[in-house]
Amino acid sequence: MKTEIYYFTGTGNSLVVARDIAAQIEGELISIPSVIDQDTIQTAAKVIGIVFPVYMCGLPLIVKRFVKKIGNLQDRYIFAIATYGGMPGATINMLGKVIAKCGGKLAAGFTVCMPGNYTPMYGAIAEARQQQMFAAWHQKAPTIAEDIKANRQGVKENSNMLTNIIFSDIIYQLAASHIPKMDKQFRADEKCSRCGICQKVCPVNNIEMIDGKPAWKGHCEQCFACLQWCPEQAIQYGKNTTGRKRYHHPEVKISDLIK
Repeated sequence: MKTEIYYFTGTGNSLVVARDIAAQIEGELISIPSVIDQDTIQTAAKVIGIVFPVYMCGLPLIVKRFVKKIGNLQDRYIFAIATYGGMPGATINMLGKVIAKCGGKLAAGFTVCMPGNYTPMYGAIAEARQQQMFAAWHQKAPTIAEDIKANRQGVKENSNMLTNIIFSDIIYQLAASHIPKMDKQFRADEKCSRCGICQKVCPVNNIEMIDGKPAWKGHCEQCFACLQWCPEQAIQYGKNTTGRKRYHHPEVKISDLIK
């Protein structure tokens, strides 16, 4: 039975999770940005996995677009794994509704706590705490893999109802339509070496180099790959990111992110 695992990642957390699960269930790993420009995404897989980060207690916009482009979701076992730094909210339920509107069914949805990357609010957490999160994931991964191989139904890991209402049903819904234009606060400071890495790691081609410096084009996903992977820490967002420690998963390289 063919299994395909589609993933979206900015800092590498979701890539590591997708890669680990793919290895345990013998699934083919496919980057969502590598197929998102297709009019229709055709697949012969009977098992489809979707792995992605939680943004604002909700779905990355690219994941919504991706699901809507998959042809014929009926009669497939679909699972999801959402990585989060703060709380997952109702992200799994949200994805289930999108899949249902497209004729499919989300059989199982899992959540995994990973180091957060929202540098406008905080710097990278201590490495010791990061390692604790990675170890917890390595403990949980085999259980998830067994559930998937058994085609388990009904697993839906979300936050509590109050959190879901406040953050997923209200805050996310109000913010979602503004996300593409939220890149207006990005800028490159005087440390920029004009290397172009920010442009290369952007999963939605939202950055172009003008006179050797990055410019953002208004269709952002808020993944913060550009800020986190800049070797000079020259990319800032708003007023509070200067001097804050950056984060990307230590098992992921820049070359893993370039389409």
